[in-house]
Amino acid sequence: MISVLIQGCESSIPESDPFIIIKKGSGLLTDGAYVSPGGRMQFGITATGGGAAITDLVVRRIADGVPVTELDKGMFITTGGLDTVLTFTRGYADVEKWVFFIMNACRDTTSVSLTVLKGSGSAYGDIYYYPSIVLGYQDNSVFPQFLDAHTGITYSKTTVAGNESLTDIVMLWHVNNYPTISCPGYTQTQLYYPLFSSWSDRNTTTYDYGTSDNNLITVGQFDAAENDSLLTLGYKPASVSGFCKYAYTGKVIPFKTSDGRYGLVKITEAGTGTDGSAEIAIKIQK
Repeated sequence: MISVLIQGCESSIPESDPFIIIKKGSGLLTDGAYVSPGGRMQFGITATGGGAAITDLVVRRIADGVPVTELDKGMFITTGGLDTVLTFTRGYADVEKWVFFIMNACRDTTSVSLTVLKGSGSAYGDIYYYPSIVLGYQDNSVFPQFLDAHTGITYSKTTVAGNESLTDIVMLWHVNNYPTISCPGYTQTQLYYPLFSSWSDRNTTTYDYGTSDNNLITVGQFDAAENDSLLTLGYKPASVSGFCKYAYTGKVIPFKTSDGRYGLVKITEAGTGTDGSAEIAIKIQK
């Protein structure tokens, strides 16, 4: 498939240039909108590849002139184009410029942007708190392996059928002998949970491994969090992955679900071995 695509790009010109627009509609932000810090922002994006597959979507937030890449997602959309809603949280900067950039298989690019101004007050919101959840690693036959982070409900390999689209978080024991937190949508996780390859719905939860590796959020800060300010501000998109290694006891790991909810995982106790388990606590935006 790739070789045919490359030949197509070399031997022919796409039907048109790639195209992207910001959609308007109920609940979707438009240029010049005012949003208070902590406010939930939804951007509607429609794009086409101009006769070639869409291969990359990049979202950048430029906050008071400082750029941060919030999303860099590879894809391969050959037909129908891209039509999606992306969710983020407003920061403290006076002016945020949001740039949405796509690339097609011929490496042609285009972008569109809008500006979000700082509203008054604060819009940080309530959270759900699940203080004790036990998840088994891949060979554990006692505890469930799969978690819906929004509700705190867990599923085993036998009870997850019909609930695949609700699964956000899994735990596993890495082949190099350390606990790892991941999600169904991360390809490497299929080596530990082969059943994911048959799921039509595989959520990708991204984890801020930079914050976790460097212990930037403490257990005390996690325990004290009563709204979603720490959840949103603690997540640094420059160092995220769907696979977070070294999920040892005492680690606090910021995450973001597929539907744009920010949260924190506290590793209360991490066991060892492929048949081991981990006790975790979750705080997530309502």
